[in-house]
Amino acid sequence: MTWPTKEHFNQLCLENKIIPMYKCLPLGNETPVSVYERIGGPENHSFVFESGKGAEKIARYSFVGGKPFLVFKSKGNNINLIKGDQTEEFEGAPLKVLKEIMDSYQSISTHNLPHFFGGAIGYFSYDLVRQIEKIPNTAVDELEIPEVYLLMVDWVYLLDHQEEKLYLVVNVPKDCLNDLGYQAALEKIDWMEQVLSEEWIPFEKTLPTKGLKKKQLRANLLEEEFAHIVSSGKEYIAAGDIFQVNLSVRLYRKLQVPPYLVFKYLRKINPSPYGGYMKLGEIDLISSSPELLVRVKGDVVETRPIAGTRRRGENREEDLALTKELLSCAKENAEHIMLVDLERNDLGRVCDYGTVEVDELMVIEEYSHVIHIVSNVKGRLHRDKDRFDVIKATFPGGTITGAPKVRCMEIIEELEGIRRGIYTGSMGWLNFSGDMELNIAIRTIVVKDELAYIQAGAGIVADSDPYREYHESMKKAEAMVKAIEITEEAFSNDFNDR
Repeated sequence: MTWPTKEHFNQLCLENKIIPMYKCLPLGNETPVSVYERIGGPENHSFVFESGKGAEKIARYSFVGGKPFLVFKSKGNNINLIKGDQTEEFEGAPLKVLKEIMDSYQSISTHNLPHFFGGAIGYFSYDLVRQIEKIPNTAVDELEIPEVYLLMVDWVYLLDHQEEKLYLVVNVPKDCLNDLGYQAALEKIDWMEQVLSEEWIPFEKTLPTKGLKKKQLRANLLEEEFAHIVSSGKEYIAAGDIFQVNLSVRLYRKLQVPPYLVFKYLRKINPSPYGGYMKLGEIDLISSSPELLVRVKGDVVETRPIAGTRRRGENREEDLALTKELLSCAKENAEHIMLVDLERNDLGRVCDYGTVEVDELMVIEEYSHVIHIVSNVKGRLHRDKDRFDVIKATFPGGTITGAPKVRCMEIIEELEGIRRGIYTGSMGWLNFSGDMELNIAIRTIVVKDELAYIQAGAGIVADSDPYREYHESMKKAEAMVKAIEITEEAFSNDFNDR
């Protein structure tokens, strides 16, 4: 049965807001990738966001869609709005313009749909920070990609893995709140259901195999060069400029297979709570991020900082030993608590006084190649603030800059020498109800012009060993590198046997 009924729809039209219509089906054997491939797979301006690992509250929902009714892109103050084959170009403050657009697309509040059911989905690059703070503009912009790239979508498949339900959602816009709008939404939902009944052939089985030569993995900084910038960062710490700074290295190599296939393998070898794939023009994004930057749900704001890392062991006994060593390490403990305090302060800028609390402190999360220390911080959003105020207060995450945040970003600009782009920015969504969820774009591959870029870093403190920090960064990149190698190996053989 489709919600709402025609009679109920007519009543809701009086609110003059977007009405999400939906049909709920059993999830059955459908997965985010099976649904994505049924609707066309990696076509331009399409997405699959998947929560594949984590606690129940953070790894419950996935969603799939494409064919946006509007595309928002910006770089600096240059903004492009794309609708069909028409592009409007103008100057403006991206977050201000985006807020005005989102405020014009408000939905009714009685639909009972969770999570993302329609709205804006895409990324905010790290370099958007120049719209929030005064950061020098000295690093080289190697990738030359938009700083904001968002798809405005009015239909979506929403998968609830806990309840094993699949929602087919179509949002009726304000200018279609009539009989024709209701009927058009019903027909779209029928199409979405029909697609699920058709034969599904996995994407990889539609591709020919071919022999591939292994490509060399390169880096913008060699081990000695990375050790040098770490030493420079430690000098700033010794001088009292900062307490901690996150420094990174960029790896890159030619990619010889469709980027979406890499996502399919990465989701298997490194499932994560904030993973996903997006095809955005000349850019492919492949993410297996473990870290939440910020979530806004109603008046509750949450952030989930990660700080403290060890490699996975060869067996369970070694895992436990490494976990014990990590939790007993004074350096890691001090760094983590400092960054939790930074996040508490960030939330304190937009939350009611006295409501910010740490409801999980220094818990362990395990991923395919690393072990992390994680905490959870939440507060109640002040009634005069909204999600755009939250972005300005928290972006980018303190765990990937350091403390104090602004001075660390100035030092990152100086020492890393290249713009980070999407790395340590955010992938995520803003729905029609005012809610939002943004990850931190770590463990993320950016593909442009057949080159795959992987960036990873480490938190530097006074007693950091520069070479150990280099190897920790390489360990964090390992799952992404392995996913590319496995995919290309499979492409050289027979996908049907894998």
